[in-house]
Amino acid sequence: MIAPTDFSDELDLYLYVSAAVQKHLHVGKEAVYSDDTYQLPEDWWSVWRCDLLTSDPKGEQHAVLFTNAATFLSFICHGFSDEFDALVGEFEAIFLGSLKAQGLRLPANASTQTRLIRGNPRRLVGTMKELKGSALAFASGPEGSVTPAEIERRLQHHPCGSLEGTFP
Repeated sequence: MIAPTDFSDELDLYLYVSAAVQKHLHVGKEAVYSDDTYQLPEDWWSVWRCDLLTSDPKGEQHAVLFTNAATFLSFICHGFSDEFDALVGEFEAIFLGSLKAQGLRLPANASTQTRLIRGNPRRLVGTMKELKGSALAFASGPEGSVTPAEIERRLQHHPCGSLEGTFP
C-alpha cells in the first residue's frame, strides 16, 4: 500500500517507548504494554519508536527522536520530564501535519490514538542508534547551531546501514 486510503476520524498509532524515555520523562511501566499485546499493523505509518536524543544539563527538558518502523522517517520533539502526554501530542500533531503536507486527504477532524508499547524491534533500534548519532553530529557540526528542522531534513537524506540494498 502506497498511501492510506481508509482513514477514519481516528488513526491508530503504536509507539515503542525506549527505556531512556520512560526513565527521563517519568512514564510509568503500567502505561506501556508488551508489543505482543496487540497485532501490529504492517502498513507504513502506524508503528513508531521514540528514544531520548539529548537532555539539558538539569535533566528537565529533553529532545526525543521519533522514528517510523517501516520508512525510518524521523521527527524531533521536545518535552519536559513530567509532560510525556504533551510530548506525544506534539508528535501526533507533527505527524498529521506531515501527512497533510504530502497531499494526503484526511478527515477534517482527524485525530490519533497512540498506544504505548515495549519490545525489541532490532532493525528499528539499530537504525535509531545510527540516526541518533548522526543527529547529534549534525547538531554539533563545524557550521555551528543547526535547527531541529534542518537535522530532520538531513536525517531523511542519510542512508541507514539497516536498509537492504545498495545506494548509488
